[in-house]
Amino acid sequence: MSGYSHRKRVQLTFNHQEADRIPIDLMGNASMLLDDTYIRLRDYLGLSPIPPVRSGTTANYYDDRILEFLDIDFRRIFLKKNPNNKTAVREDGIFTDAWGIGFLKLGTTVNAVEHPLSNVETVEEVDSYNWPKAKDMFITYGLKEEARHMYENTDYTLVARNPISEGFLERPSYLMGMEKFYITLLTNPAVVKCIIKHLLEIYKDVYGMFLDSVGPYVQMVEVGDDLGGRDNLLISPEMYREFIKPAEIELYSLIHRKAPGAALFHHTDGAVFELIPDLIEAGMNVLNPVQTSAKGMDAHRLKNTYGNSIVFHGGVENIEGDVSAAEIASEVKQRIDTLSPGGGYVLTCCNHMIDVKPENIISLFHTAREYGQYNK
Repeated sequence: MSGYSHRKRVQLTFNHQEADRIPIDLMGNASMLLDDTYIRLRDYLGLSPIPPVRSGTTANYYDDRILEFLDIDFRRIFLKKNPNNKTAVREDGIFTDAWGIGFLKLGTTVNAVEHPLSNVETVEEVDSYNWPKAKDMFITYGLKEEARHMYENTDYTLVARNPISEGFLERPSYLMGMEKFYITLLTNPAVVKCIIKHLLEIYKDVYGMFLDSVGPYVQMVEVGDDLGGRDNLLISPEMYREFIKPAEIELYSLIHRKAPGAALFHHTDGAVFELIPDLIEAGMNVLNPVQTSAKGMDAHRLKNTYGNSIVFHGGVENIEGDVSAAEIASEVKQRIDTLSPGGGYVLTCCNHMIDVKPENIISLFHTAREYGQYNK
């Protein structure tokens, strides 16, 4: 039996050291199971139904029983939704969140279809918008006690689960509409900077209240903002550095102050190789989801260039649909061979599991546990 606790295994990995095996993760930011996939796995394992932890998304379940079965090294702590923060659902299926953004679920995706700032043209209009307050969206009742109990009575790596899925690039795209937002970046940068200023203050309040409760007990804090597509960045590096990076630096500095023992996990899809030094400078420690199929994101290139600076989290693609367990095992082994030497790699899926067979999920993590052993 291994002499490594889950927490110790991850700590060594974060320090770029080899433990007994690579850590594995599931049901975090960008590694959830879409509801149908979750339910199939739950039933395959003979588990009874449980209530969802959230609503309004396509991945609403977090199940400790599955994490225990798969021997996952991490456990999430969720910031609790204020009971008064109710989502309004119309007869046409559009639901509006606390930000005033209208969403519609279509198949396996949830799309923003109504954009409350789509017509703003001035800073004054942005300032006068009814911006949500952290205390109206979330509560922390009992959270400190929950985090302390988990820290003292389990050996898992505890994670402050991302309470805000969209960052300083994605949220304005939802508020304005993507086309309007990208045009405004060029034609009216003062308006964009004003929107980001308001977001920063709200995000600081949200993470502040969250980490005031759980900061002493967590070993990782999640943030997210997709900065890249499959073939390129969504905005130029110069625009990122002008508009997005200053807000990241300020928010990430607050997170590191309030959770001084925690690594900062940043989720971004896509071809972001050239922004990784900026993300490191902003305060990122863990990069997710390591989309190696994107342009310039070859796993060997990532490991050789940044392997001593950050931890890679994710990396396993090509698991959806009619794929064999052998093919998935081969993918897992490739990622381990490339990213795990010397520590610094946590294996999980590259983005949410949309339509993955239960037996393939089990095979994925079984292979990771067995093949991912150091000194084997």
